[in-house]
Amino acid sequence: MPSPPRFRSALLGLPLLVLACAATPRDERPNAPPPETEAPLVAQTVPEQPLATDSARAQYHILAGEMAAGRDQPEQAAREFLAALAYIDDVELAQRATALAIVARNEDLSLQAARRWLALDPTSADAREVIASLSLKRGELAETLTQCRELIQGHPGGPAEGFMLVLPVLSQAGADRADGALSVMRQLVEEWPDLAAAHLALGLTALHYGRLELAEAAARKAQALDPQERKYVLLLISIWVRANRIAEADARIDQLARTDTPAADLRIGYAQLLLEFGHRDAARRQLESVLKLDPRNADARYALGTLAFEDGDLVTAQKNFEGLLDGPRSSDAALQLGRIAETQQRYAQALAYYRRITQGQASVEAAVRSAYVLARMKRLAEARALLQELRERLPQMAIRFHLAEGELLIDAGQSQAAVELYNAALDEDADNPDLLYGRSLAYERLGQIDAAERDLRRILADEPDDARALNALGYMLVVHAPERIAEAETLITRALALEPDDAAIIDSMGWLQFKLGRPEQALEWLQKAYAKFPDPEVAAHLGEVLWVLNRREEAQNVWTSALRKNPDHPVLRETMQRLSP
Repeated sequence: MPSPPRFRSALLGLPLLVLACAATPRDERPNAPPPETEAPLVAQTVPEQPLATDSARAQYHILAGEMAAGRDQPEQAAREFLAALAYIDDVELAQRATALAIVARNEDLSLQAARRWLALDPTSADAREVIASLSLKRGELAETLTQCRELIQGHPGGPAEGFMLVLPVLSQAGADRADGALSVMRQLVEEWPDLAAAHLALGLTALHYGRLELAEAAARKAQALDPQERKYVLLLISIWVRANRIAEADARIDQLARTDTPAADLRIGYAQLLLEFGHRDAARRQLESVLKLDPRNADARYALGTLAFEDGDLVTAQKNFEGLLDGPRSSDAALQLGRIAETQQRYAQALAYYRRITQGQASVEAAVRSAYVLARMKRLAEARALLQELRERLPQMAIRFHLAEGELLIDAGQSQAAVELYNAALDEDADNPDLLYGRSLAYERLGQIDAAERDLRRILADEPDDARALNALGYMLVVHAPERIAEAETLITRALALEPDDAAIIDSMGWLQFKLGRPEQALEWLQKAYAKFPDPEVAAHLGEVLWVLNRREEAQNVWTSALRKNPDHPVLRETMQRLSP
């Protein structure tokens, strides 16, 4: 029986906090105290069979579980394995039951399986992590505290490493559980008040939940306990950046850079942190400082090129990337130079840059970009042949290539061919949300709105918080079913709450406001969307709102600018012809 994946990465993963110290991997703990006595488990899901021995009964349920797992029924499989565990003691079977219950998103079953796992293996930190995490999600803070305490006490590397193990457990809950997570962490810190790592863990947890005053107080306490440790200063810098106290953060970085070796790495890491929170000018200054120290620093030059490209400064971007073509980041630079050439409609040159890339992940991206370029050159058959070749050569990435081909077909006005392509791909992977989403777009272009809605509803049945599907369905209702605009508003509002910085969702909200007869509010949303993502459809919407507000010269400027880069875009052209024939 194969071992299950590590639960810390599969269930309890904490997004990396920039400049925070990574947790130290831990070994298994031979001397961890046993758990409390567990209540008897009742998990049988099939009628009792007239079998002679406990072993035979267990084998019956294991076989039923394997069959359920093979049919992609994780909850049923987990229940069968738990039924087997009523007759036998098998740690690996308990691990597998827990993993399947988590995949099925059944919290009660996951807790039941994890507790059985812990009863069979009291040294299992993974089982304790699952119990602690799910207990926190359910608001059962006493159980969360108990399991976290055991994780800290039992860690073979000592309590300091134990706190780094508990950190992701308490930092992965939703915002609605922030108070509970911080309450548990504070109680743990009170038990180890003189341990700097405990205050570091509290600071990182508070920072994760946006409690900046608490985070700073914890970081300063950790620094007072261990003044020579740099990571506490880095935590303070992270907090200041989050709080927009950039001058303080810059000053401390400058101070560290005078003694830090290598200073370039420190400044690049700080620039990444600044970019994460939108401080682009401050990040650019740090990267320029790196190049003054080391003009050959490829990472700093590449980052500066990327910033310039995103800002629309293609001359500066091209200069930086060209300086990297003969160095260790040559493939990355060639990929970006190809994108610049695409933007400038120098398609032959874009293909030449992409053909330079023959190895690594960049070569796959270059091949896909080449297909897009060929399609723009009206060589759709060649583009499709290239993507077919990629599917045959890299079958593990077939879905990505199907999606690219479907997008090309839709853009070329061949939406029926796109539907047929998606149908074939979905025969192999019937519930893939990306394929369903792609097919919904093709159905919408064909005017088959009911079919498009069915695909989006299928995605939302499995992932109710899929912001992309919520937005697509809401926007589709705005455009094609104005009588359901109240439902559309609910969907788009939910999507925006989940992804408040997504330009496509911001555009949908703007277009919704326009259709509700609120052009002034619509203008604010659409200007924000266009600033983030100057897409031709966003340009069409923004121009139409400006036109209705009698700002027609501005509308023409927006349309003309977008048309230069996207001369064949159907929505843009239709809007211009309808309003300014």
